[in-house]
Amino acid sequence: MAFRDGQRKKNKSILVVSLDNLGDLVFASALVQPIREQFPDAKIGLWCKAYAAGLAPLIPDVGEVYAADPFWDRSPGTGKGSLPGFVSSIASVKRARFGHAIVTSAPWRTAAAVAAAGIPQRIGLERRRNRRWLTDVLPPENRKKPVLDEIARLLAPLGIQRSSLRYKLDASGLHEEHATVSKIIGDPFVALHPFAGSETRCVKLEEWAKVAAELAVRDVKVLWVGSTPELARVKSLADTTNSWHFSDALSNGSLTTVAAAISRAKIFIGHDSGPMHIAAALGVPTVGVFAPGEPERTFPQGEGAWRIVSGDSPIDITAEQILEEASALLE
Repeated sequence: MAFRDGQRKKNKSILVVSLDNLGDLVFASALVQPIREQFPDAKIGLWCKAYAAGLAPLIPDVGEVYAADPFWDRSPGTGKGSLPGFVSSIASVKRARFGHAIVTSAPWRTAAAVAAAGIPQRIGLERRRNRRWLTDVLPPENRKKPVLDEIARLLAPLGIQRSSLRYKLDASGLHEEHATVSKIIGDPFVALHPFAGSETRCVKLEEWAKVAAELAVRDVKVLWVGSTPELARVKSLADTTNSWHFSDALSNGSLTTVAAAISRAKIFIGHDSGPMHIAAALGVPTVGVFAPGEPERTFPQGEGAWRIVSGDSPIDITAEQILEEASALLE
């Protein structure tokens, strides 16, 4: 289905759908700016997981946000969403009467939910069993290419031609959150995120503690980023001196506040995961740790400086390697 001139005049309401995890939402956010540039008066909505919705205030030009955890998928640190809650979310989207939806990652249930919301044009990359629920089915993702280069293809059915994108979040309006961070941590500090979706991809916490200890020697404070259960493991490691701070102490771990804290970091060092992409999207100099991963596909894709440490296994990566890349950014 093409996005014709008549449709542009009649219906300028576009929904970006990212019912996936935090990093996926950061990638999806890159679609908003080119949509706004092409259609200055458009209503742009976002449909995302509830646990990731705290990021929405940092995405410029987004209007209504619809948040619900899908009943078929677990969000990090939580269980699956409820069926009644998700059905209610579909109803809310349907009442908003969007004319167009970009489904950034379209397992068939997500595509089916968008179809159930009655959105006439539904754009997505082909994935298993999702074709029947989409009106504009683009060739499958090439996992050898950067994620944002592939996501950019989703704009073509709207008449927007972009060969590549950069994600960008804006934390400048989070005055209260910034004040909280300044009061608790002060400056300067480095944000460390030693966790990932799978433990098999994580460098040992003992190595991360060495990184933190060396930063302390340089009179740089450390903000450990993670969920409360994850951070409990860090707190049990060693000496939690005044140079160590923990993200769950900032407004009870509010994602919006944590993002505000990351935006104030001198640099961010962390595994390939949602917080790494948040940092890169905020323009914070970023060291990404891939142990292993797909660095050619999911490297930091913001506008700030970045470096990568990669290995075939977590045991291949040491604190010394991480500090070498961090030092290059600190200088």
